[in-house]
Amino acid sequence: MTHPSDLPPPGDSVPPRLPPADARRVAALVGGHPILGTLPVDALADLVAGGALASFAPGEFLIRRGETSDFALLLLEGTAHVFIDTLYGDVHLADVPGPAVVGEVAAFTGVPRTAHVQAVSAIRAVRICAHALKEAGRAHPPFLEAALKQIGGRLETFNRAVGFYSTALNALERHDFDMRLLDDLRNPLPELANFAASFRRLAEEIMVRQAHRREMESATAIQRAMLPEPLTPADLRHKGEIQACMRPAKEVGGDFYDMFLLPDGRLVMSVGDVSGKGVPAALFMSATQTALRYVLRRESDLAAAIGIVNELLCATNSESMFVTLFSAVLNLDDGTLDYCNCGHLDVMLLRRDGTTEILPPVGMAVGILDRARFAAQRIHLAPGDRLFLFTDGLPDAADPADNPFGEDRLSAVAEAARLKAGTAFVDHILDEVEGFAQGAAQFDDITILALTYGPPQAAG
Repeated sequence: MTHPSDLPPPGDSVPPRLPPADARRVAALVGGHPILGTLPVDALADLVAGGALASFAPGEFLIRRGETSDFALLLLEGTAHVFIDTLYGDVHLADVPGPAVVGEVAAFTGVPRTAHVQAVSAIRAVRICAHALKEAGRAHPPFLEAALKQIGGRLETFNRAVGFYSTALNALERHDFDMRLLDDLRNPLPELANFAASFRRLAEEIMVRQAHRREMESATAIQRAMLPEPLTPADLRHKGEIQACMRPAKEVGGDFYDMFLLPDGRLVMSVGDVSGKGVPAALFMSATQTALRYVLRRESDLAAAIGIVNELLCATNSESMFVTLFSAVLNLDDGTLDYCNCGHLDVMLLRRDGTTEILPPVGMAVGILDRARFAAQRIHLAPGDRLFLFTDGLPDAADPADNPFGEDRLSAVAEAARLKAGTAFVDHILDEVEGFAQGAAQFDDITILALTYGPPQAAG
C-alpha cells in the first residue's frame, strides 16, 4: 500500500491529482469515515482521484470561518486544529489527525464555514469540490443519507447545548442563577468541552461581579443625567457660543462641566475635577454640581455662592473628598465675567487680538475646609475672546513611552487654533491629544469647555 508521504508532490501550475491506483489505496485509508465509508470502494476511489492534491505548512489555514463552502479536504497526513475566534479569544473545538475529512458537511449544505481549520504540522490533503460530493450523493443515496444523518446529529448536539446555555443565561439575567447549574458543565458534550469550561468561568465571574456592575451602571446613569443640555447661539441671544465635552477614563469619572442661564440672562459655566476615582468620586461630583446649580440660582454674589457650596459639601463629606473648581458668571450684554478659580488648573483666555492671559487659582479647592473664604475676580471679554477651561486629563495625557502632553504643548495647540469656530476648536484639541497618545490607554478623565464671547463671526 502506498503511504501518503510516498505520493507525488504538488506541482506549481496544474493542480496534481492522484493516479487511480493510489486513489484506491487512499480510499481504503478513509473507508471507516462515517460519510465517505458509505460509498462503494470504486466510487470513493473515483471521488479521491478527481480531487486536487494540496499541501499546507504549519500555521497555514486550510479553511477560514465565513468563507464559501465549495470544497472538502481529505487529510492524508498531518494534524489540523479546528477552532472559532470570538471577541474574548479563540475557542478550541478539536484536533484532527490524518487520515480524516474536514469541511464535508458545509460543502454538502453550501452554508458558510462555521470554524477555522489550521495546520498544526505539515499537511498533505486532497481537495474534493462540493459539486463532486453532491454528484456522489445523487448517485449513491446512502452517501447522501449519511451526510444528512451527521448534520442531524450535530444539530441535536447543539440544540441540547443551546437549550442549557439559554436557560443558564436567562437565569443570569434574572439574577436567580443557581450555582448547581454549573455542575452540569463538569461533564459536557465532547464537542463542547472547551466551550463549557469557558462558560463555567464566565458564569462564575458574572456572579462575582454582578453587584459591582449594578453599582457602576447606576453611577454611569447618574453622571450621564447630570450633564447639561447644549446651549445654542440662539439660547445665548447670539452673543456667544459654548461647547463642552467629557471623556471619562472609566465607566464613571470625577470630572464635570455645567452651563446654564440665570433668570436675568447671565450665563453660568463651571468645570471641576473631584479627587479620587470610581463611584465615590462620581457621586461627590453629582453632589457638587447639584449644589452649584441650586445655590447659584439664588445667590447673586459668586464668591458667597461658592462659600455656601463649600459648607454643604463639608457637612456631608465623610470620605474627605474635595473638588478643584472653576466657576464663572458672564453678563452676555457687556462681557463682564466674574469667576472663582478654586484650586483648579490655570484657565486660558485667548484674546481676539492674539494675546493670551492666564487665570490662575485664587483660593483652595472646595470641600476641604469648613468656613473657608473664597474671592471672585472680574475681567471683561471683548467680542472674539475665548475662554478655554479644561481638567488635568488633558495636559497629563501620555504617549506609549509615558511622556505627558504637557501644559506648554497644550498652550501652543490652543493658541494656534484660537481662530477656529467653537466646535472645531474643541475637536482640534482632542485630535491633537489623541494623536500624541498614539493609542495609549487614557488614565484620567478629560473635560473641555470653550466659550467664545460675541457673535460667531467675531471668532473668525
